[in-house]
Amino acid sequence: MEQGPRRGGQDRARIQRLRDAAEVTIYTPGSEAGRALSVLRSFAAPPAETLADATALKERIASSVAGLLALVGIEADPIKSREHILLSAILDAAWRKGQSPDLAGIIQAVQKPPFDKIGVFDLESFYAAKDRTDLALRINGLLAAPGFESWLAGDALDVQKLLYTDSGKPRISIISIAHLNDAERMFV
Repeated sequence: MEQGPRRGGQDRARIQRLRDAAEVTIYTPGSEAGRALSVLRSFAAPPAETLADATALKERIASSVAGLLALVGIEADPIKSREHILLSAILDAAWRKGQSPDLAGIIQAVQKPPFDKIGVFDLESFYAAKDRTDLALRINGLLAAPGFESWLAGDALDVQKLLYTDSGKPRISIISIAHLNDAERMFV
């Protein structure tokens, strides 16, 4: 009885052509079992096309913020949650300036945001400094947690690099999340 690819009608020559045509990489964010994938090293500013598209920018900010809040155990509504609104405003301000903040930069911006108002409210009325410090401490807990450095190691989460090697060869990227808990899976 034939096993593996041959059972599916794949001969050695065809398998070799695939290996020659594309690099296969297995990424394991939060682990060193495969190739490390850093999803938290920086919240990279999106390309100019995304910045120019209000809907795409809003979606990118919302997903980045929702993932970060899920990691710290905060289930947040993008319209009602002060945490979500504050972090969204911080990312929006940074990205529009072409900045790609890392997690430490986001923590600092939570404590001292680069703006004085959110909507029509002054910052202190919307989200008092004491409460912002509590949020910063929760996010800082990620950085301080044992084993968290594996989330910061490895290749940056970059779609272009997931699809192509530096030399331009196509890449088949597999992102394995089986080893993660539910909050971490949602973040990835």
